[in-house]
Amino acid sequence: MTRVTIRLGDVEAVAELEDSAAPETTEWLKTQLPFNNQAIHSMENGREVYSLLDNSALIPTENQSIYQCVGDLFIYRKPALFVEPRWPRHTRTFLVIGFIYERDSAIRGMSGPLAGNIVGTITEGLDALAHEAPRMRREGFGDLAIRLMSDDA
Repeated sequence: MTRVTIRLGDVEAVAELEDSAAPETTEWLKTQLPFNNQAIHSMENGREVYSLLDNSALIPTENQSIYQCVGDLFIYRKPALFVEPRWPRHTRTFLVIGFIYERDSAIRGMSGPLAGNIVGTITEGLDALAHEAPRMRREGFGDLAIRLMSDDA
């Protein structure tokens, strides 16, 4: 089982990756770690925090769900809010990694739910993330960092 730490602002949580349910996606994700980027609090999906990934990556469809749960760590293609017809196709969506920290949240596109690859579950520190995320939304963007945990941690 692969474990990662998720740092949002000044708090940290631990997630277990879905190595068997989403093997290709989790292997790709491990090649992107350590990851440190601007965190964005969703305005349209509820209590979701996400960050942009390498948009050119081709992520397979595996372990997808339109029913994300509290504590899910997921990767999906987020539609751009404003799309001009002359924009190239690859700029119409953004590859993101995110998590939901409270109930009553759902990942949506312009015309309904969006499926995302569930790549992990937050097993420790979810309460701390749930406290930090709204503060970050009120006070401005923070940083989201994800890194592999060593076996001796």
